[in-house]
Amino acid sequence: MHLLALRFLSEADLILFPLCVALFYYITKAKANKAPSFQIRKLYIRAFYFRVFVVIFSTFITEFYFKGGDTGLYYQAIQDMRTAIADDIGFLWTSLTTSHLSVSSSLFNYFYYDNYQYDITYNYMISSHNFLAPRFALIPSYVLFNSYICINLFFSFFAFGGAVRLFKAFYYFYPKMYRELALACLFLPGVIFWSSSLLKDPISFGCMGYILNSLVNIIYRKRNYWGSVFLLIFCIYLLYVVKVYILLVLALGILIWMFAEVNKFIKDRTLRNIFTALSFVLSIGAGLFLLNYITTSENAQEYQLDTLLDNFEQERKGYAAIAEQLPGDSHFEINTSNPLLMAFSGITATFYRPFIWEINSPIVILSAIESSVFLLITFIFIVKRGLKKFLTIPFSDGRILMCFIFAFVFAAGIGSSTTNFGALSRYKIPCMPFYFVMILFMYRKTNLPYPKWFERLLNYTITK
Repeated sequence: MHLLALRFLSEADLILFPLCVALFYYITKAKANKAPSFQIRKLYIRAFYFRVFVVIFSTFITEFYFKGGDTGLYYQAIQDMRTAIADDIGFLWTSLTTSHLSVSSSLFNYFYYDNYQYDITYNYMISSHNFLAPRFALIPSYVLFNSYICINLFFSFFAFGGAVRLFKAFYYFYPKMYRELALACLFLPGVIFWSSSLLKDPISFGCMGYILNSLVNIIYRKRNYWGSVFLLIFCIYLLYVVKVYILLVLALGILIWMFAEVNKFIKDRTLRNIFTALSFVLSIGAGLFLLNYITTSENAQEYQLDTLLDNFEQERKGYAAIAEQLPGDSHFEINTSNPLLMAFSGITATFYRPFIWEINSPIVILSAIESSVFLLITFIFIVKRGLKKFLTIPFSDGRILMCFIFAFVFAAGIGSSTTNFGALSRYKIPCMPFYFVMILFMYRKTNLPYPKWFERLLNYTITK
């Protein structure tokens, strides 16, 4: 443990980290001052402070519990690129434009012989998905004095920017639900924790928020057009490289939302119902087209339909093998090959598990608490308003239908393939805000009061 602290943290961080916090606070404050109300400004500042606390917490958890893990490999990759650049400034351009490492790469020796104590960094950076994270962090590492915890803060701040934009995108349509939207987008503990380190997850989560808000700016607000177009293209590219399956499911949800918006202009009820059915079918068809043809590139071939189920099965076997070697591993079983039952089990695992009695490692405690809240708030709604309402209300609003489609399609895929609660708590963060927005909207739509315990939680987290 002591060696890890010396390797990734230093006494200089006691000075550097407060300076980095001050820099990002200044940016947050400047943006918050443009918020439409005092309450929203307070939310942004409070959410920033929460992020800073979680960055500190997650940094120490990563080092002293995970012993570096993926984050350590990404940080080592940054050091390897910086060493190459110190030898020859031409390696700066090479590092930024190389999609992934190979034996023929001029960076090969710097990664292969870096003496990283737990893994050969090169093996991890062969994948373009993995190599994007250190490439994304390279320039900021120079601005932030190569401080490990400051780089974590930068990644968390990028995710925070996306979370704020996700909040703003929904807030534009539902301003009276600002407290619920803030809780869903800015204060979910598991989402904040897993998007506050040098990982791919902060990049993917941040990109989702930027993409949705850019679309709202372009289509509805009619402002900041060119800046939104640039952010939209840039974040689509990042998301395509780092986690293309998120982009595919998000594209499906957005397509359905757009069709639903057009549907509102049809006055005749029969024609509207017909168009709704056709829109749903066309959206699914467009989603399958994207899945088959966008994934023809080398970067995304693993997500083609003909290999997807095989990949799910291989991943489940991999997690089962790990569980046999590590008795304390948070592995769970999905004992079915039926696609519908697999999807149902995946959704259940993503949103409602681990149950309290399934906790067998410290890292899943936070996920279990979060899942318990999701389970209770959903169960109460179904008991009081019925399963039919739960399944039909999203179709009354295109944006909530987008949340419904994205949350459940994403959860079915992730939960079916990732049969480990520890890993699942990290992979599921993109769909958590969408599910929470959806279920809280259902409460408002049906005039169902929140349970008293949830109202207290909302009041404690989001002050009026």
